[in-house]
Formats: sequence, structure tokens, C-alpha cells
Amino acid sequence: MNKILLILLSISCGSVLVYGQIGINTEFPLGIFHVDGGRDNTSLIPSETQEANDVVVTAAGNLGIGTKAPIVKVDLKKDPLSTVSSLRIQDISGLLENKVLESGTDGIAFWSQQPPSITKTYAAIPAQKFITRVRARLVTDSDMVIPQNGKYLLTLRWWSYYRWDNSPSKKVSIYVYVVKRGKTGDLDQIEYYLLANQNQVITFTTSLYLGDCIAGEIIDVEIFPSIGGSGGDGQVHYELYGNATRPDLMPQVILYSI
Repeated sequence: MNKILLILLSISCGSVLVYGQIGINTEFPLGIFHVDGGRDNTSLIPSETQEANDVVVTAAGNLGIGTKAPIVKVDLKKDPLSTVSSLRIQDISGLLENKVLESGTDGIAFWSQQPPSITKTYAAIPAQKFITRVRARLVTDSDMVIPQNGKYLLTLRWWSYYRWDNSPSKKVSIYVYVVKRGKTGDLDQIEYYLLANQNQVITFTTSLYLGDCIAGEIIDVEIFPSIGGSGGDGQVHYELYGNATRPDLMPQVILYSI
């Protein structure tokens, strides 16, 4: 008889291990392990307010805090009645002040130094000429090298002479492109339309988005004169001021991280 009771007890325990659910403060466990912190669940379908104080572990191994149906390994849902954030990470050592939590290419999170904002200005080389319907690089006093990984924006302040003969004033246009040197494809582009006569000064300011950049990459600005006056392709369309002592009369490029 004792053997029979022992066998029945073993079967019963095995059934609990395979099929059992543990509920703390609730008669309606919704996962393998379910804690109802507020002891306020009155049915199998708790309200959003009721589940806000629940912790649930599912058969898939997902942990839900404030949600009865976690869909990822750690699923944290904000309390609808709370005015503060649901997540707090405190470094008691004080060694991680002014750090940011980021993820590497392997998906593992780590603390890192928050990168500083960067702004650098470049001046165009004097006396450059841009030919109608010929795309050419705007040469600056140094290469625009990305100093650190991140997202970047570029602002171009243009200043040049328009050299075609227009009588009377006629609509002209200029395309501005930004590219990564040695790589195909434009990061961004814009076309400007203006009215101009021969030898008139052309000025405008525009910003172009570079997106994600990697430290060491070189950014180039390229100019493509499109619509002009009399004449045809192969004519000098825009010409930069030739005196290097007047940087205020040269195109300026401002590169900055965002």
C-alpha cells in the first residue's frame, strides 16, 4: 500500500511540475508565475489599472512588469496612473555619471561616454570655376573628415559670381550635392533657382542632411550648374572670388553633429 501511495504522490507532483501555475495574491494566475502586487485581480481579464501592479512570467520565459502578456524577454509597461517614468537605473558607485547606455553591433548594452557636439567650418579655395552641366567638387581649405560616429548635418553658405551673359535678367539654377568620398550615391541634394545677370553676385544658404556617418569618412560638396543664360554647355557658369584675404566673400561649409 505504501508503494502505491508513493507512486500516486510522485505522479501528482509530476503533474504539478508540468502543468502547474503559481499565483501569488491571485486566484487567476495568467502565466507560469504570476504576482498580483495589489491583490486586486478579480477575474481572468484584469483591467489596465489592475495589471499595472502585476508581474508575470510566461511559458516562453518572457517577463512582464505591468502587463499580463509580455511579448519580449523583458516587457515593461508604464502605470497609466503614474506621472513618473517606469524605468530607473541607478549607479550607486557614482562612476557612470554623464554616461549613456548604448548597444553594440552584437546587441549587448554598455555604458559609454556621451560624445560631445561638434561644429567645424571650412572655407572654399578662391577662384574656383564651375562649368555648365559639369558636376565638380567644391574644394575647401581642408578635407571634411568625420571626427566621430554619429548623425551629421551640413550647412553651405554660397557666394559666387554668375558669369553667363543674360539680357535681361534670367532664371538660373544650381544643384548642390553631398556625398561620401569614394562611395556611390548622394546623401542629400537640393536645386536653387535665382534671377541673375552677367557678373552679378549669387548668394544663398542651405542645409543638407548627411545621416549616419563613421569616424574617418570624408564628406564632399559637389556643384552642378544647370540652367543658365545664352551660350551652351562648357561655359563658365559660376566663379568664386579670387582674393583669399576676403573669406567673407567665399563659400563656407559648416559641418556639425546632431
